[in-house]
Amino acid sequence: MQTNNLKSIFLWGGFILGTVLLLIILAKLGSNSGEKTANVKSAKLAEEINELDHGKGNQQAPAVLVEYSDFQCPACAATYPLLKRLSEELPDTLYLVYRHFPLKQIHPNAQPAAEAAEAAAKQGKFWEMHDSLFNTQTDWTGLNNPEEFFINLASSLGLDLETFKTDLRSKETQNRVDRDYKSGIASGIPGTPTFFLNGTRISNPGTYEQFKQLIESTINAS
Repeated sequence: MQTNNLKSIFLWGGFILGTVLLLIILAKLGSNSGEKTANVKSAKLAEEINELDHGKGNQQAPAVLVEYSDFQCPACAATYPLLKRLSEELPDTLYLVYRHFPLKQIHPNAQPAAEAAEAAAKQGKFWEMHDSLFNTQTDWTGLNNPEEFFINLASSLGLDLETFKTDLRSKETQNRVDRDYKSGIASGIPGTPTFFLNGTRISNPGTYEQFKQLIESTINAS
């Protein structure tokens, strides 16, 4: 009986020690992650804004915010309404640019969603499809094949469906998404969403108020 009690004590002691060690390791990893985040201001945008980019607002605005994003990314969906509000409230002082960075390894529908946005762009409705994809993210994110869902979105936006289908499946559309992705790799994108304000990478402010304050500080400093 005494031997069994000793075994139990050793087992529980080992479990507690293992748990403590795991917590210490996780704390260190978190600390390292924080150091990387604090150092993001050293990163620069590799590819300058060009005619292929999807932007809205004043192109001559003193603040240019480039977002690398993934339509299937929950954090991107959470940030979407903040950026939409900013672009609506600061149309003269903010130019917002969206670039694709689909994390295909963990978000299998991110690439086709980006291609749906590009197919809509060919008919002048990139931002409308952009909004629709984020607003319906939970509806299509788990589908084995989301193409029909995206076609229905295109229909709701009044797009020519035959043209949309052709563009959705074209190599040109895929290459357009890949171009953004490669520029993100060149810019050292660690994940999504990632932001560059006037060419310099910034930490995600997280709230509308902090975003606006950062943008206004940039404008005042320019």
